[in-house]
Amino acid sequence: MFKLHSNYKPTGDQPEAIESLVDGIKLGNKFQTLLGVTRFTVKLLLWLM
Repeated sequence: MFKLHSNYKPTGDQPEAIESLVDGIKLGNKFQTLLGVTRFTVKLLLWLM
């Protein structure tokens, strides 16, 4: 196991997503999928239109 240190704080729905992933790890899930779109992706899509 490892610890991640960052000056950034999770925002929006990120805390819930992180909690869900951690729960999956604790349950022994070997594979998990995190779905979502970043602001960068949205900006890129708008720029391409």
